[in-house]
Amino acid sequence: MTVKTSVIGAGAMGRVHLRSLKQVADADVVAVVDPLEAAAQSALAEAELETAVFTDVPAMLESVRPEYVIVASPPRYHAEHTLAAFYADAHVLCEKPLAMSVDEAQAIEAGAGETGRLFTMGFQMRQEGSKRALRRFVADGGLGEIYHSRVWGGHIMAYPWGRFHHRKEESLGGVMAATVVHPLDALYWILGAPEPVTVSASYFRRLDRMPSPPIHFEGTPADVTVEDFAHAHVRFADDSSMSVEGNWLFHPRRQHGFEINGVLGIVQDVEPYVELENGEEVFAHDLELGEEPADRTVAEHEEFVAAIRGEGAPIVSLREAVGVQRILCGIYESAELGKEVMV
Repeated sequence: MTVKTSVIGAGAMGRVHLRSLKQVADADVVAVVDPLEAAAQSALAEAELETAVFTDVPAMLESVRPEYVIVASPPRYHAEHTLAAFYADAHVLCEKPLAMSVDEAQAIEAGAGETGRLFTMGFQMRQEGSKRALRRFVADGGLGEIYHSRVWGGHIMAYPWGRFHHRKEESLGGVMAATVVHPLDALYWILGAPEPVTVSASYFRRLDRMPSPPIHFEGTPADVTVEDFAHAHVRFADDSSMSVEGNWLFHPRRQHGFEINGVLGIVQDVEPYVELENGEEVFAHDLELGEEPADRTVAEHEEFVAAIRGEGAPIVSLREAVGVQRILCGIYESAELGKEVMV
């Protein structure tokens, strides 16, 4: 039997999920929800799918009773839609960022516990064989004690497309919430999700100061209320630290990456993946890498559908998801207050 699947949100990520779900044999897309019916119909046509269209989430949940719901609505609605799906007996994949606040994230965690529904997030970097191999290596003590890590991400002179990423009231924030969250989550997962304690951050918006700003979204620079550059320092309960940097207006270079520093060497997400030390000598360590999926979004759906069937567990835990949310919210709170904050 296939798993009855619904997608909430027919924007950029909703369309990605619809195209990917078409390739998942065990997922049967039974509904798409978007307040703009034309957007839902357009997304279905693009994915070459035919199914029911709704403009209201409760009506969809009541009518089709899906087993699996993908929440790809704007972040402003993530908690509302995820909880509604849980209490309608559906398992949920929620897009990033998880929510608009730590309180909302914790409400999602509580809702999953109360309903016994499974949860995961759209963090496709966790599907990469190299990331899984790095996580095993660190978990097995290959670097010894971890004392510092750093992560960065962004775009090459491009704000994200779509209707909402550039509006704080809809999206939580800019480059950190929408883009850096992916490599941040991957690094946090590889580290074993240490407990975040404090964050000190600053941010900047360059777009509305540029003479010829690059616009890839539906609007003008006057509509932008989020950061396009940010930097943060995170302290963890295990006395390790992390630096985080994001920029939507990079000049051509690597768009994202990370590095982990341990007492025995370093891990990074480019070859060589591991460099160890012997006195003053630094040498590459051969890492057995897993197979890379042809499509990471297809792979995340296949893995979660298997978990719904009782075959394995979701790759993203709610503890990890809430930890990332605490870091993100700490970044925005610290930057706005101009001081270090507890998270």
